[in-house]
Amino acid sequence: MDWCDDPNSKCIFWLNGMAGTGKSTISRTIAQELAEKKRLAASFFFTRGKKDISHSRMFFTTIAAQLAKSLPVLQTSISDAIDNNPDIFRQGLREQWNQLILNPLKNAPTQSIQLVVVIDALDECDSMQDIQLILQLLEEAKDLKAVRIKFFLTSRPEIPIFDGFRQLSGEAYQDFILHNIPLDTVNADISTFFLQKLSPLKAKHGLGTSWPDKQSIEQLVERAGGLFIYAATTLRFIEDGIDGPEEQLSLVLRATKSSRSTMEHHDDIYTTLLQHSVLRKRDSQECEQLAGRFR
Repeated sequence: MDWCDDPNSKCIFWLNGMAGTGKSTISRTIAQELAEKKRLAASFFFTRGKKDISHSRMFFTTIAAQLAKSLPVLQTSISDAIDNNPDIFRQGLREQWNQLILNPLKNAPTQSIQLVVVIDALDECDSMQDIQLILQLLEEAKDLKAVRIKFFLTSRPEIPIFDGFRQLSGEAYQDFILHNIPLDTVNADISTFFLQKLSPLKAKHGLGTSWPDKQSIEQLVERAGGLFIYAATTLRFIEDGIDGPEEQLSLVLRATKSSRSTMEHHDDIYTTLLQHSVLRKRDSQECEQLAGRFR
């Protein structure tokens, strides 16, 4: 959060990392903390294959609508922009950015508060050209004087996105490579994640204070292989199982052996999830055949 609080930090913070390294978890956590401090200007979470959040068509209009709520001084200018150009929602990204966001911010009364827009999974936008254009447009916010807006965005380290950032000036952004964090540090965070998230289950189900024991946490962390996606999937399985968290945790640990590779552990958890939840009514052989398709 130091970047958010520093008035002299770069306009854009790019958190990039491989799949499963926890980018979305981090962006949601930051968005929540900013919202609690009333400093979240807007958020947009791209998701591939999910209609309006898999492309850029609704991106700037969604940001503008949220900006009008989080910064009421912009409401009149954004509303006027729409009244003067009713077709703005069908126009290109540059026109939407200029009319709905940049110009209202330029003409707003000076604000002391520094706001942040959170953009998650930019790589899941279905147009690489739009991604690069979005980055170019966001860079223009660095010259705003009356209202300071920053952008926290995450993505996988894909070449078109690297190329998009290389076209920006060094004064516009800073980046952080998530998958370069030492494994010991990541494992410590994953261990903390499991302990914090499993604790409410212990109270809810009246389990003993020793659950989960240290050895079980260590096994879960080992099987995660530094990937938060494993931790998050495992947690959901333990939380949602009808057999109770103790039995669900035992199923996870019995299904995986410590000598296996990280990818094999991940195959195991998805196979176990299918067998004991989605496909509970199928016989075990049919479950295994279907689960094998996801390996």
